[in-house]
Amino acid sequence: MRKFYFLLIATLSALCALTGCARGAETQQGTVTIIYYTWDDVSIKPIIDAFNEAQDEIFVQAEYLPSPDYETKITTLLTGRAPMDAYMQKRQVDMFPHYQNGFIEPLDDLIASTGVNRTAVDAYINSVSVDGKVIGFPWRGAAYYTYYNKKIFAEKGVPTPDTYVKSGTWTWEKFAEVAQLVSSGDGRVYGASVYHWGSSQLIMQTQRRRSIISAGGNLDYDNSIHRWLSMRKAMEENSSMWPLVDMKVTATHYSKQFYDGQAAMLLMGEWFPGQILSGYKQGVLAGWGWNDWGLTRLPSDSNPYVTMGAPTFSHVTSYSRNKEAALKFIAWMGGPEGAQVAARSGVLPAMVDAGVRQVLSESIPDSQSLDYFTEQKITFPMAYNKYGSRIENLINTLQEEYLLGLIPDNHFDTRLRAGLEEIIRTTD
Repeated sequence: MRKFYFLLIATLSALCALTGCARGAETQQGTVTIIYYTWDDVSIKPIIDAFNEAQDEIFVQAEYLPSPDYETKITTLLTGRAPMDAYMQKRQVDMFPHYQNGFIEPLDDLIASTGVNRTAVDAYINSVSVDGKVIGFPWRGAAYYTYYNKKIFAEKGVPTPDTYVKSGTWTWEKFAEVAQLVSSGDGRVYGASVYHWGSSQLIMQTQRRRSIISAGGNLDYDNSIHRWLSMRKAMEENSSMWPLVDMKVTATHYSKQFYDGQAAMLLMGEWFPGQILSGYKQGVLAGWGWNDWGLTRLPSDSNPYVTMGAPTFSHVTSYSRNKEAALKFIAWMGGPEGAQVAARSGVLPAMVDAGVRQVLSESIPDSQSLDYFTEQKITFPMAYNKYGSRIENLINTLQEEYLLGLIPDNHFDTRLRAGLEEIIRTTD
């Protein structure tokens, strides 16, 4: 892993020229300027702007990187010690190698000395701690949901997914059955879509609350990964699931699938209501309106119900010259003020109180969907340890090979096990 980071140094100068990372932090008239890196998500900029407008002690100079390249570019910048006081983590499990390589500042002492509100940290303490030290401050909560287009279901005369949740029958078998019922069968409308990220193929396994590889380096999985891909393959073959390879080849984003009314159901994370809200404001929802969508729980065979996810959080860099100011900013993002701004953008904040729920009601089309969005639930993070990034990369490769027929069913576990054992053997 370390070799990978140092190989990236060679590209740092060119990247800095593109992103403006050569600029350092400045102090003008008592205002501390901190440099903060994130990606071009529509829900993030309003929070940063609101913080800058709310006080004059700290000014956040935001540097926005393109979302598709963020993970690689942020690692490059950190490796080269580019001027940076704080940054947002996009692929949460990358915090383990980032911390191991000395890029991240532990926050316990800073939190204690500044007295910032740590409700969001405590709510997700297991997701932002390594070796007993808090290293991240959450601003966005964590959960995956079933998003659905009510209009497509009505046209097909099929009950919406929440109906099955209420009756306790929203299982994976029912999901596949319902997806076929609402599909057009010719590729115009798919009953379901699950994006091509490797992590999204681990929903079933995550609901088993098994980490695939434990923090101690032991295999910890069952047949759920194979079962998921087998179900996906069958659904792709009967045109009820959007083909994964087609998504990659055409670069069709999941939001466009839903905007265009071509996906009756989408299994996606807690940020997606904000994207629907953005699409609605831009007038790109094709053939359906604001009240024609809803959300509910994921399909699940587990009892109690388990969803997948890890909070989205920010770090203070270990080499920042303005660590206290950086901590105050990311704590504001994750505190009551930032939570209200995040809620207005239609995402689930890391902390939800009555005021936040009221704001969220303006971004969710009906009260039942809001209840599912904010309910107390077990949220299990996918492969959440130092092996996680490599596990996701392995699943990315295996899913494509399997769906293309290059790995037969009777060889899948052998290939998966060999890949996982290689990860254990070669991860520092």
